[in-house]
Amino acid sequence: MKAFLKNKLGIDLTQPSTKKGVALIGAGIALAAGHPEIITASVTPEGVEYGGIVGTAVPVLLGLWETFRKEFD
Repeated sequence: MKAFLKNKLGIDLTQPSTKKGVALIGAGIALAAGHPEIITASVTPEGVEYGGIVGTAVPVLLGLWETFRKEFD
């Protein structure tokens, strides 16, 4: 997916500025749709701070994935 975004759309998700931009766009869409509780994003000198339902659920889901996934050697 990262290769597709980078090669076809010119979006490099490895850059911190791109991550901040995506977070802010998502928060703006949620706000415009009338659901600011879904995702919030604040840009700080340390990076992006996520909040809301998505900002809480994503780290939990990633933690579960990392805990239970099987690595291929």
